[in-house]
Amino acid sequence: MSVSISSRYQQAAVYPAVDATGTSRPTVAIRRYAPPAADAVDYEHRVTGVEDIESLSWRYFGDSQVWWRIADANPVAFPLDLRPGAALAVPASQDVGLVSRDRVF
Repeated sequence: MSVSISSRYQQAAVYPAVDATGTSRPTVAIRRYAPPAADAVDYEHRVTGVEDIESLSWRYFGDSQVWWRIADANPVAFPLDLRPGAALAVPASQDVGLVSRDRVF
């Protein structure tokens, strides 16, 4: 199982886990669920049939590799198993409204 070098799980050990069909699959341990502060959740999104957590990450943060921000803002569930109609909390982006004034005239 390859883990991206930019992943927060990069240093995590890989363990075998048996799925519902009895197949052993490589996995990493999940981090404990710690819901964000109430003021950190900015938006509630209703999942449609064609969305996955990576596309939502791209839509809200401009980067599909930070899908874990959405996963962390929601109760423990398999993040790749989104059901249409499910409500997901989307935390505020860290750079929403950021104004950079670095030009010199």
